[in-house]
Amino acid sequence: MKSLPHLPRLVDDYLNDFGRVSGFFNGDFRDLAAFRRQTESVQARRLPRDVLASVLSEQNQLYGCGPETRDRIGKLAQEQTCAVVTGQQVGLFSGPLYTIYKAFTAIKLAERLNRSGLGSFVPVFWLASDDHDLIEVDHLILLDSNNRLEDIRCPHPSDELKIPVAKIDLPPEISDCLRRLGELTPDSEFKTEILADLSEAYRLGRSWVEAFARWMTRLFKSYGLIFIDASDPRLKELGSDVFFREIEGDSAATPPALAASTRLREAGYDAQIRVHEGILHVFYGEQGRRPIHRTAAAFELKDPPQTLRKEELLTLVKEKPFFFSPNVLLRPIYQDALLPTAAYIGGPGEIAYFAQMKGVYEKFGLPMPVIYPRTTATIVERKIDHILKKYDLNIPDFWRDADEIIRDQAQEQIPASLDKALRLTLSHLEQDMESLIREIAAFEPTLKEPAERTKGNTAQQWKILEKKILQAAVKRNEIAVQQIRKAADNLYPRGHLQERMFNIVPYLLKYGYAFMEMIDRSISIEESDHRIITMGGD
Repeated sequence: MKSLPHLPRLVDDYLNDFGRVSGFFNGDFRDLAAFRRQTESVQARRLPRDVLASVLSEQNQLYGCGPETRDRIGKLAQEQTCAVVTGQQVGLFSGPLYTIYKAFTAIKLAERLNRSGLGSFVPVFWLASDDHDLIEVDHLILLDSNNRLEDIRCPHPSDELKIPVAKIDLPPEISDCLRRLGELTPDSEFKTEILADLSEAYRLGRSWVEAFARWMTRLFKSYGLIFIDASDPRLKELGSDVFFREIEGDSAATPPALAASTRLREAGYDAQIRVHEGILHVFYGEQGRRPIHRTAAAFELKDPPQTLRKEELLTLVKEKPFFFSPNVLLRPIYQDALLPTAAYIGGPGEIAYFAQMKGVYEKFGLPMPVIYPRTTATIVERKIDHILKKYDLNIPDFWRDADEIIRDQAQEQIPASLDKALRLTLSHLEQDMESLIREIAAFEPTLKEPAERTKGNTAQQWKILEKKILQAAVKRNEIAVQQIRKAADNLYPRGHLQERMFNIVPYLLKYGYAFMEMIDRSISIEESDHRIITMGGD
């Protein structure tokens, strides 16, 4: 299958021509030797595993974890165990489908590494609880019973406040979101149970993070997936050295990140993360996340403005590490300071920004994990599969405007005899016009230009006629138009990959929790091609 649409060239090379980008990463994700080297580096570290396991045990029991997860947490407390980590923002009702694919990829990679003889591996899901980009997490998109794209959005505080999602509770409107979800989706034998479980997870009074974690735990209860909320004050204390080093080094992460950005541009790639001199990669704030800028003499906190000396800021890190949080560049460093990470499962955007991270890991004295691409997939239900077969279409055909597909299909409906007659007549017309223009020019040279304009106008009118014939073909087959648009809305909604737009809940309402098992069976990490998950019923 061809490369995914809108895939950065850096990521395309990472997936298909790793040698071009090898200098930016810590090993090829296809090479078991890369995992061996990383595993040995991780196992040589000394981590406060008992404290970590205690916090994880408390968090995951709160979320309702099963015995498999408790067993994995116990293994994580052992010195030789490594983590296969992934993570995501805590989107409404679990967020986009790719969140589910990320989790399954981590689970499957951990299973494969456990069979490799390299050691013990457990899957860990990092809850992006310090993130404040609420617009990214407050909604979902679905197809209603009439195949119309609908949005469900839950109100949130102003993003200008930069409040971490960990500090935000579900608003009363969450009940309206659940009700609307029920109204927009068709009835099924599974609907009552799924909505009841979802409503229990997203119960009023819970935080966004806890609701997300409870729901994801319900979905992955039998898979042993460990969830970590690193906004926990105890974990901030364990990882405070990352914040201390960043401040003490006057934004220690900036020079290596800038150097990587330069190298990327020289190699013809774009830098995913914009890095600027003088801006620290940590936020400070008891409520909102306040940016920190370095000046010649001190540090400036924003929103509201406040000036602090370095010593004052470092003292705050020691005394109140829970008031600090990493930005996008330092988040992997904070993550891997806490966890014995052998591999990180990332999407295309994450793969791109890890290309700027190798030097940052070295600066902070941490081994950079092997970056493993998450599974990408498109779910094809039976009714959509029927449309694909009927019109001889494939998934990549829909990675363009649906109108182009419709025009191509309409073109095939024009009788061959009519198409041949149109082309033959146009060819003769052009030849006759050329001959006529020569005769006119020989008779009166000043009339050559008007004659050529007449030829151009004739050709334009001919194109208009061809367009009208094509429109007539489209109009004659309105059923095909409706079916192709229906397939496009299912497979490439609003011009984006399905996995980035749709949520898993509508599928669960239709197929039950067995849908999770089907995704599990359909996902393979042996290859990085886009997966097609074809459903047997609708």
